[in-house]
Amino acid sequence: MKKIKYHQQEAHILIASEPEVLYRKTTSGLLFSIKKFEVLSSRLPFSQAEWADILHISDRTLQRYIKEDKPFEGLFAEHLLQLENMAALALEIFDKPETVKQWLLSPKRVLDQTLDFSALKSFWGVKLISNELGRMAYGVYI
Repeated sequence: MKKIKYHQQEAHILIASEPEVLYRKTTSGLLFSIKKFEVLSSRLPFSQAEWADILHISDRTLQRYIKEDKPFEGLFAEHLLQLENMAALALEIFDKPETVKQWLLSPKRVLDQTLDFSALKSFWGVKLISNELGRMAYGVYI
């Protein structure tokens, strides 16, 4: 009787890759320069007091950062990067920074939650607003 020899393929392990846009490999701490902050604040034209509220710092501390041209570090930088990504998406939809600001200030009902200006104060809130902007971009309303 003839023996049949079956060829067994090696199982390749699939490794999930992370999006490189959101995760950057840095040797030093994450920094967000004042110049980038000024560009962001032109895209999201909030007052200095509103920016201080979003970043959970005092108005005076924000003034000092700007005066000393001191870059934002750590969680502040990460929060500003998320806001920068959200602003880019919002400007694709609304075109004008003032329109984006008005939309962000108005309360929105999304998945049994109310999103308004206070949502910008947390990472999760920025993510929820970005998700809503993504739905609007593709015409999917919930």
